[in-house]
Amino acid sequence: MADGDTILLTGATGFVGRHVLSRLRDRGLAVVATASPGRAPEGRDGVDWRPVDLTDPQAAAGLMAELRPGRWLHLAWIATPGKFWSAPENLHWLSAGAAMAEAFYAAGGRYALGVGTCAEYGGDRAACREGETPVEADTVYGRAKVAMGAGLLAAAQAHGGRAGWARLFFPYGPGEPPGRLIPSVIQAVLKGEVVETTHGRQIRDFIYVEDVAEALVRLLDAEAEGPVNVGSGVDTSLRQVIETITAIAGGADLVRFGARAAPAHEPPALVASVDRLRKVTGWQPRTGLRDGLERCIADWKTRLDPPSAAAQ
Repeated sequence: MADGDTILLTGATGFVGRHVLSRLRDRGLAVVATASPGRAPEGRDGVDWRPVDLTDPQAAAGLMAELRPGRWLHLAWIATPGKFWSAPENLHWLSAGAAMAEAFYAAGGRYALGVGTCAEYGGDRAACREGETPVEADTVYGRAKVAMGAGLLAAAQAHGGRAGWARLFFPYGPGEPPGRLIPSVIQAVLKGEVVETTHGRQIRDFIYVEDVAEALVRLLDAEAEGPVNVGSGVDTSLRQVIETITAIAGGADLVRFGARAAPAHEPPALVASVDRLRKVTGWQPRTGLRDGLERCIADWKTRLDPPSAAAQ
């Protein structure tokens, strides 16, 4: 059984979760990590893996009652590219997350950090600021995350605990799911395939995944309360991202800007104000966009053309 010094990490096998887990493990902290049944890594590496279906509210609540962790970092959610914006599974994750929050504090949990999304802001937000920029989610995903954040903070208040809510902007990096923008463009140009995109004028806040993980761990250390944006604070157009990829990898002639209509749910701009994050943690991103994209391209080159056994 775990104790008050234990950190529970839900969503440890996901894109961001893997990097968070690595940092917690390298610091020698007592970590219990969850994985879907049958998907726990073979190598334990000092991590106590627990197979559990977190979308089952009873199973998730039972895990909390068994472990009684002092801190909880909740990353688990549906993230399937092209699906998560409107999937009914968002409601399953909301229900299970609320049950976990109640069980966490009822079992004596001290601090929980939930992970939300910039999609909670909605609209056209060039500088999203916590507590000032209206929360106007207009997708199923965004609305479910808004509800989860409110539920987590309410559970903490009801039980005399503490909670924070990290709103992630646009993480990217090696290991990002293939269906997203950056991996899709990289794969296409490396294969010599045509890339059909929107006009590319949408403004976003991209942040390298290792910087995201470091920010989340620092928020956990600080036990920061309330909503906190996690982004770079730098506005970048999708066109800039794509043109940087082709400047590094080649294939500029393969890109067809404007060949696709921009999705209706996409706001023109979403960029974070990171003043609160820096004030609470002293954190600032270490990886610029070009450096991050170079690492992504190198990773995809290896994946698409792995070294032969003889070369190894």
